[in-house]
Amino acid sequence: MIELSTLIPGLICIYVISRWGTAEAFRLVFLPVLLLVPQYFFWTARPLPSINFMQAAVIPLGIAMIVKDGHRWRFTRSDVWVLVWIASCSYADYSKGLTTNAIFGLFNSITCSLFPYMAGKLLIEQTGSRTKVSRMYILLISYSTFLSMYEFFLRRNPYNYIFSHFYPGQWTIWLTQIRWGFGRVAGPFSQSELAGMMVFTALLLALWLGRYNYQEKAAKTLPPPLLKRAKMHLGILLVAIYITQARGPWIGAILAIVIAGIGLAKVPLRRTLIVTACLVLIGMPLYLFGKDYLSGPRKDYGSEKETAQYRAELFTNYIPVAEIGGAWGWGSNWPVIGGQRSIDNEYLYSWVTQGYVGSIVLIVLLLDTVVTLIFHAVAAQTVRERHFVLTMIGLIVGIAFTISTVFLGDQSNYLLFLLIGWAQAIRQAPERLTAPSRMRLYT
Repeated sequence: MIELSTLIPGLICIYVISRWGTAEAFRLVFLPVLLLVPQYFFWTARPLPSINFMQAAVIPLGIAMIVKDGHRWRFTRSDVWVLVWIASCSYADYSKGLTTNAIFGLFNSITCSLFPYMAGKLLIEQTGSRTKVSRMYILLISYSTFLSMYEFFLRRNPYNYIFSHFYPGQWTIWLTQIRWGFGRVAGPFSQSELAGMMVFTALLLALWLGRYNYQEKAAKTLPPPLLKRAKMHLGILLVAIYITQARGPWIGAILAIVIAGIGLAKVPLRRTLIVTACLVLIGMPLYLFGKDYLSGPRKDYGSEKETAQYRAELFTNYIPVAEIGGAWGWGSNWPVIGGQRSIDNEYLYSWVTQGYVGSIVLIVLLLDTVVTLIFHAVAAQTVRERHFVLTMIGLIVGIAFTISTVFLGDQSNYLLFLLIGWAQAIRQAPERLTAPSRMRLYT
């Protein structure tokens, strides 16, 4: 019976919606549950699908958005890609005769992808909550980091330890991995790579908020009261991304920061060309080094080199499987090759399980989002606005890179679709900075 406590976030969400509306429910319920509570403990009542804390919160929020905010919906191309993605998640199982899996897959796709996408599109930009949502996200990740320090030093996940006592028989498979003598911090996010994506999102938002505050100060307005706090959060978030000890998110974060920095350039196009040239010049020797690094037999299991070799072998083992799977893939019952039960590459994983339809749609969705944001960046009239849009581009690109090293699971799935929806809703901010903000875009 104690597993019924999983439904508590849903009850709280209903109350907040009835009192203050969907936007506040998103900020005060959706975000705290997303960033502070693990999503691998469930309430199960067959024949219903299993429900975790996040799903319990997002179901009433999703229904309320359809009823109360649906009239503000504006169609964009990404709507099509999201719906095709959801359909491929379900139809892949249905085409293999796995009807129950298909129904449960459809439920999971709606709650984990569609509703977060709707929230991003309806409840942030359209309600003027960009800054409030960013601050809340940063604050919650900072709180999560404090708890996660325990895992780094004592090599045991406190979230698993606490919640497992309330969910007997649901002891998680996500055990803390060890690297360099310390725990690879996963916190409530299942894996350290997934935690890294959640943290560097907060880091990029903190850099945007901090820069915005500095510009206000340069414009001779009153010093913003959150300036010192913003610096403190930046320090916390840098520590947080380090203690994940996850190289994929580290590289993704660097890419994101470099791209976001283009928004602060006096001549953005020139910096874009410089950044692109540097990435090509650095990337080519790194590629050659990587091929040499990955050569040889796998040994010293769990080491940095062995985990990289594992990911390289995935392509050898699973590309033939994906090709046999055809348009809709193998569904959730995909064959395991070479003992590699974990496909740590979302593009390959979606190709295997959802066919080339699912894999292509995911790539098109990411590319379409970046293109949409580029148009917004070109049209931006203030430094603050352009920096924010380039920050969003950096986040999408950083996550797109990171999921080439890990699957898109748990909170990271909610986050990606939330950001995609958010990107579609961006409109030019009406306020302008009094500091020089009209900077040359091309020359």
